[in-house]
Amino acid sequence: MGRWRRPRREERSAPFVRVAVASHEPEATMLIGVLHNAGIPAMQRRTEFDHPGMLAAGPREILVPARYELEAHAILDPLPDEPSAA
Repeated sequence: MGRWRRPRREERSAPFVRVAVASHEPEATMLIGVLHNAGIPAMQRRTEFDHPGMLAAGPREILVPARYELEAHAILDPLPDEPSAA
């Protein structure tokens, strides 16, 4: 799947759900790249406010079509901590 691929009709009409929140645009771009490499369409949306002087700063929501929600969570959610050997 190419980076600039046009979404299929069902992807355009599907409701999007939030699967992650990034602290800033570079982090959001990285997370979207991870999802795209796994074949999951994703996009980012600014949260809270949009100030021209902030540029890449500010939190971003990572959104995927609802049918990909479980796959996206499986990829983006951290693994559970292993018990430490004390």
